[in-house]
Amino acid sequence: MTKEGTLPLRIAVFDVDRTLLVRTTGEMQLIKFLCKKRMLPLSNFLRGFFITIKKLPFGFKEAVLKNKAYLYGLKADKLKELLPEFFKNYIYPRLSLESLKWMKRLRAKGYKIILISSTLDFILNYLAEQLDADGAVGSKMELIDGKFTGRILGIYPFYEGKVQALEKYFKGKKVDYANSYGCLLYTSPSPRDLSTSRMPSSA
Repeated sequence: MTKEGTLPLRIAVFDVDRTLLVRTTGEMQLIKFLCKKRMLPLSNFLRGFFITIKKLPFGFKEAVLKNKAYLYGLKADKLKELLPEFFKNYIYPRLSLESLKWMKRLRAKGYKIILISSTLDFILNYLAEQLDADGAVGSKMELIDGKFTGRILGIYPFYEGKVQALEKYFKGKKVDYANSYGCLLYTSPSPRDLSTSRMPSSA
């Protein structure tokens, strides 16, 4: 008989960009917000452009998607202070009400709610906190002396990277993937490409 507390976790994985957020991404909204605040100097965009040119031989993901040079030199504490305003005006109005309903239903049934996205970790973590999610898996941004470098540390959770990041997040824990929602599953069991996920018709 399985002891209490050792049962495998049942998880409900919600992708954030263009899913939980309707037809947009957290990062796109952040750039709009920071531009309106005049916090992104032209030099950062030029820096990003040259990094893109330099990394083009390594592919689109390395040259463009993982290139966050626009954040270079921004203080993490300052962005943290602005998150409530950013979320009020740019994130909350764009959340999918249908997805939020599913989240509430699955939480009530005992599922652990996990947010996953290639978006920046400080956006994802704040969103997880506001939605009372159990965890968040996003792009970990490098900080030096409290300032962003524009570089990503570790796994970039995009397409198959989401699978790798999720596996790393739950390393050492038992997860009942066969009875979890939000992703297709290998019979191993192991999480599969989350970008193809759909919420079930009933739960």
